[in-house]
Amino acid sequence: MNFTVEVPSGRLGLLLLLLGSLCPQLDGAKGPEQKVLQQEQKVLQQEQSSHIPLWKIHMRDSLVKGRGRSLGEPEVIQEQLLYCRVGIGFHLQILPGGSVRGVHRPTQYSWLKLFSIRPGLVAIRGLRSGLFLCMSRDGWAHGAEKFSDDCIFKENLEENHYTTYSSYSHPGNYLALSRKGELRRGGSANRNQASTHFLPRRRLW
Repeated sequence: MNFTVEVPSGRLGLLLLLLGSLCPQLDGAKGPEQKVLQQEQKVLQQEQSSHIPLWKIHMRDSLVKGRGRSLGEPEVIQEQLLYCRVGIGFHLQILPGGSVRGVHRPTQYSWLKLFSIRPGLVAIRGLRSGLFLCMSRDGWAHGAEKFSDDCIFKENLEENHYTTYSSYSHPGNYLALSRKGELRRGGSANRNQASTHFLPRRRLW
C-alpha cells in the first residue's frame, strides 16, 4: 500500500529555509580540508606580494612602446630629466651604446621615461636610446635593451627633497655621478652624498 504525504506550500517554504541554514554547517564539516586550502591560499598571496608579477613586466614593455594604458597598469610619468646636484650639476643620460653618464646641458639622450612598478619601486628608460637603466651586481649602471630585475630601482625621497635611486636586486648600490659627471660605482656612494641626489625635472630651467 502506498502512502502520500501532502505538505502545505507554506510549510514547504519553511522546510527549505531550514535546510538552507544547515548548509553552512554541513560545509563546516569539511574543516580540515578547508583549513589546508586556506593556508595554501595565504602562502600564495604572500609569495605574490613579495615578488613582482610577471604580467607587470609585459605591461611595462607595452607602455614604453606607446600602447594604450588600461586599468591596473603601472602609472607612467611623461618624459623628464634627472638632475644630479653634484659638482656644477649634471643631467643623467643613457647613450645608445649602453653607457651612462652625466652632462651639464641636457641632450636628446637626457630625456627619460620613469614609470612606477609599485610604491617605492621604479624603472627608467631612455626616451631616445630606448634602453632601460640597469645596475650590475658590481654596482655599475648601464643601459639594456631587455628589461630584467636589474632594471628596478628603489626610489627614496630624502630630507633635502632630492631623490635617491638604489638597486632593487643588488642592495647598497646607488645611482651616482662624480664631480666631473662621470658614472660612479654604486657601492662607493651612499644616500647622504650629493653624487646620489637627483631632482626630476620636466622642463630645462
